[in-house]
Amino acid sequence: MRSGKFVSTRFISVALLTFFQSCHEKEVSKRKIVYVNSYHRGHPPSDQITAGLIENLPADSFEVIAHFMDTKRNPSPEYIENRAAALLDSIKDAKPDLLVVSDDNAVKYLVEPHFQDIDMPVVFCGVNWSAEQYDLSRSNTTGILELLPVAESLLTMKSHEPAMRKLLVLNENTTTSRNIKQLLYTLFDRVGISATHELVDDFTGWKAAFKEGNRSPDIIYLQTNAAIKNWDHNEALKFIDQHIQVPLITCEDFMMPYSVFGMTQVSWEQGPWAAETAKKTFREPNLQISLSPGTRL
Repeated sequence: MRSGKFVSTRFISVALLTFFQSCHEKEVSKRKIVYVNSYHRGHPPSDQITAGLIENLPADSFEVIAHFMDTKRNPSPEYIENRAAALLDSIKDAKPDLLVVSDDNAVKYLVEPHFQDIDMPVVFCGVNWSAEQYDLSRSNTTGILELLPVAESLLTMKSHEPAMRKLLVLNENTTTSRNIKQLLYTLFDRVGISATHELVDDFTGWKAAFKEGNRSPDIIYLQTNAAIKNWDHNEALKFIDQHIQVPLITCEDFMMPYSVFGMTQVSWEQGPWAAETAKKTFREPNLQISLSPGTRL
């Protein structure tokens, strides 16, 4: 019996050792990905993209380290540059196999100045309209553009109101908002619309611009509100109800409570695209992936 017990114990010890070695090998074989989101948890598009990415990178094969730059609530260049510098140190310490970033600020302040022509692949998503403003290396960087259905929304509205000519874009005052103004002007020209922009810092400024905007334009495009300080959801609904004189449109699902019409994007889909592109990069290290446009919905 003693011999039997001894053999059994030895067998269990060998089995356990094999099991732990197997687990260790699996841990070692995991691909490490650092993900940097330009904004913050709680911002709907950020949450959707993050969820879409994480859900499509199984924990048994990938270790994902997520960081949030929080640049909507802290839009000053000084804050963003300091935050990018801190994240750069974290990324260097982590030594990831691949970097995924979402939205413009992570590309502008992190990828463009620090990740050119290096061995590590970089995948971006959420960049608005065009990446031509960034000097990005095509040897290690690829991404998907976010194209909002603004033109389609306006053409739909014009089919009901052919005389519509003047548009007000009411938006937060951020790097992205300022960068895409000229791109939007070109788009508005193509659909026969004359547009003006009001970029506001806080809720008081938004209310003043909204009230004034209902006196002259034929339509108002409510782009986003995440960086507008002191935003009050209930007060906004009440203020809109009191002062609305023209149609309000949007292309963001979280702005629909304040609008009368919207053709909205699905931010979540960019997460799975980034995840699948990362997997493809690991499977085919020499793969050349071209820039992809976002899906119009």
